[in-house]
Amino acid sequence: MPPLPDKGKTPAATASTSNTTPAPHNPIAKVIWDGSIPIQFSWDKAEATAVGSNAVESFFYEAPRCSYFSLLTSHVRKHFVDMALHFIGDDAEIWYDYEGTPLKWHYPIGLLYDIHGLQASAGRGMNGSLLPWKITVHFQNFPADKLIKSQAIDSCQDYFMSMIKEADYLRNGSTKKVMNLSKSDQTQLWDGLWSNNYDKFWGINHKLTTNDNVVARHLPVRIYMPENCPVIQDLVPSVDENNQHRTLRQVLNQSLPDIFPLVETGTPVATAMIHGIIPSLDTSVIWASQNMSYPDNFLHLVVIIK
Repeated sequence: MPPLPDKGKTPAATASTSNTTPAPHNPIAKVIWDGSIPIQFSWDKAEATAVGSNAVESFFYEAPRCSYFSLLTSHVRKHFVDMALHFIGDDAEIWYDYEGTPLKWHYPIGLLYDIHGLQASAGRGMNGSLLPWKITVHFQNFPADKLIKSQAIDSCQDYFMSMIKEADYLRNGSTKKVMNLSKSDQTQLWDGLWSNNYDKFWGINHKLTTNDNVVARHLPVRIYMPENCPVIQDLVPSVDENNQHRTLRQVLNQSLPDIFPLVETGTPVATAMIHGIIPSLDTSVIWASQNMSYPDNFLHLVVIIK
């Protein structure tokens, strides 16, 4: 029996929240936040063989879907160092792959699993989960031609905040909401994500996603096709020409009309996944954006070809 996964929380997750701005009640967003993926991290066999450490045990970790690999690296590194791996360097040198494909550290873990696990397995005619998700850890030969080089926590924070600002700009035509956050609010936002603390994070993030009954100009949406196709990010109006809430089908049809017709005349050829869930395409995209976005405030749609 493999060891039980470590729970995906850092020591900061248990810190006092007495000064934390309370999060609004949203049971759906809370369930999304609590989603996790059991991961088996194994050291690359070639690297292990080169230093005579073939018997190093894998590291099992229950990773929050909404987190990032950069935030787990200290745990991963500690395990292998404790197993007598003499690693010289910093966390930015550590990288991960799944079945030979380097994993983009600036994507949320849940999104990476949906793309490389569920989407890819569907393309091979496989159904069901692939848990624990088997990830290979590398301590050398960083693939700078395929991954952004700097993947330390500070870089992850910078990239995350740039996505938050982009989402704010798409919704409101400016980044004023983000820029108007106090230093303590910005710190609480990042600490909430880093420590997997829902109340800390959403206590601040709801200020960014609440539009005070003003219709958002555009919704932050990204679409991921199979086979490493470029990410699709079109301008997504929240309402149609009749001022009605647009549906996920209308959004997908806007970018992929041949795959997602407005009216199905036969068996659907594709569907879309969010957080490992396949929602009805009749779902309001405003509702989905408010309840099912990742912490970067983007609604990430992973297309599954049937």
